[in-house]
Amino acid sequence: MKEQRRTNELLEKLLKQNKDPNELLTIEQVKKETGIGTNMVQKMFKDPELPVQRYTQPFKVTRRALEDYLNKPHDYLRKEG
Repeated sequence: MKEQRRTNELLEKLLKQNKDPNELLTIEQVKKETGIGTNMVQKMFKDPELPVQRYTQPFKVTRRALEDYLNKPHDYLRKEG
């Protein structure tokens, strides 16, 4: 339940920014906009379910793909405790 609330808060934060859904975001930008730590964002970027553009340096993901990804449950994103 806590994890779902946290995910909903992140999505609301991203949606309120009213930015282009096709904008490409780097790990640093995702980290800054969501407040998720570097290690966790790196895990997200390695997950095959997140369509990351790996032919660019640094790797990038669209805002829409990130929002769609965060809408789905992922065990490793759950906080322990």
